[in-house]
Amino acid sequence: MSGSRQLSLEQLRLLPDLDQVEWLRGAAEGQWLERKGPRIRARALGDVLVGLANAEGGLVCIGIEDGVVEGADRAGRLLNEWRQAAIDFSVPPVRHVFTLLDCTNARGDADHLVVIEVEASERVHETSAGDTFLRIGDETRKLGPFEAQELRYDKGDSNFDGRPVPEAADADLDPERVERYLASIRARGARDAALRARGLLAEHRGRLVPSVAGLLVLGRDPQAHFPEAYVRLLRYAGSSRETGARLNVLGDVRLAGPIPEQIASARRRLRRWLPSATRLGSAGRFRRDSLVPEAAWLEAIVNGVIHRSYAIGGDHIRVELFDDRLEVESPGRLPGLVRVDTIRTTRFARNPRIARALADLDYGRELGEGVNRMYEEMGRVGLPEPVFVQTPASLRVTFLADPLSARILDVLPAGSERFVEHLVRTGRVTTSQAIQLLGVSRPTAVAYLGRLQSAGMLEAVRTSPKDPRGFWRLLGGGQLEP
Repeated sequence: MSGSRQLSLEQLRLLPDLDQVEWLRGAAEGQWLERKGPRIRARALGDVLVGLANAEGGLVCIGIEDGVVEGADRAGRLLNEWRQAAIDFSVPPVRHVFTLLDCTNARGDADHLVVIEVEASERVHETSAGDTFLRIGDETRKLGPFEAQELRYDKGDSNFDGRPVPEAADADLDPERVERYLASIRARGARDAALRARGLLAEHRGRLVPSVAGLLVLGRDPQAHFPEAYVRLLRYAGSSRETGARLNVLGDVRLAGPIPEQIASARRRLRRWLPSATRLGSAGRFRRDSLVPEAAWLEAIVNGVIHRSYAIGGDHIRVELFDDRLEVESPGRLPGLVRVDTIRTTRFARNPRIARALADLDYGRELGEGVNRMYEEMGRVGLPEPVFVQTPASLRVTFLADPLSARILDVLPAGSERFVEHLVRTGRVTTSQAIQLLGVSRPTAVAYLGRLQSAGMLEAVRTSPKDPRGFWRLLGGGQLEP
């Protein structure tokens, strides 16, 4: 068992004793595994525990350093300090399981490793010194004040969309939208009480003012307070973004106003822009529908405006239409404990007040239900599953509309959508990228690439078989062999 994929303490115990130690020694450190030597101080261990709890949880192994099994028995009093590290140096104390694992150290003596399994937490932890750490890849990174606050928004400790906007006033809300909203929730009694109960009004220094959610959902001009809170639609000629003399933008539209208006405008515009296909409907009759099912891309846009990070300035939601795909990218990484591989089953709203208000207005569902609908709609018409990619500062979902994508997927292992998304988006891939995107060994990746080449899907661009600058280029046609 190699690599740095997540392994729980319970799963580790299922391995034979020697295999447990060998896995802990040989596995690459990463998002879910950190190794420390037997001289680590309890305070430094607290930083690691906080970082893992604030991220996705994972294992800390003490007693292995630079690939050498040194053991932990000689640590003396440090052993007890490690046991108390979460209580002494994390606030609130990080939930974890502390265990000793039998091993033979590099000197040939019977010894132990310390293995600590840290739970992913639903809230933000700090060290006793007031610092916030986050596990990112193979690093435990100290966050600055802004990053720590953004993490709290993501975790739900404090939600940005519920904050009052002190410079705003009641007159900044659109009275017609407010009336329609109150009717949708069948509000009885005072208007302000109903809006405050939904988190759309908030108290600031003894007076009620619109909250962030209130302005974004019911405001006259939300962009006066949040200039980047809009949706931008881009339409390209071809399958790539070109610049300069080859600029291929056919349409560029910014959709502002309150969120419901942005959704409605995006729906009208994309209905005109998207090519259509004739499909057999549930009633047994053929009908015209957009090439990418409307229910799928509309759900992606709704999810984008609900779950994007409005605390991040300088960015907006982008919906980009190419000949072979549709991409929706929104600012902010996945919220809370949601991950790309659990996005269909884990529900977490970064902006719960916006989510509830839009649900009251019959827009969108909780994160998880709407994502499942995207998968179902793409599968219904025989197109590949949507591809979710998390960048350092955003989340992108891609809908592959080219039948070529489906034919490529026919000969690749399950879960190869990220490879195909990269290939059709960039038109090229290196062997190293294929290994990473497919998650297979080099020989297996080369075999898959070779088969796609034989089928006329790819061509090798290189000066020799070992050309370090060589790559594989996507071709526009070809038929896969049966």
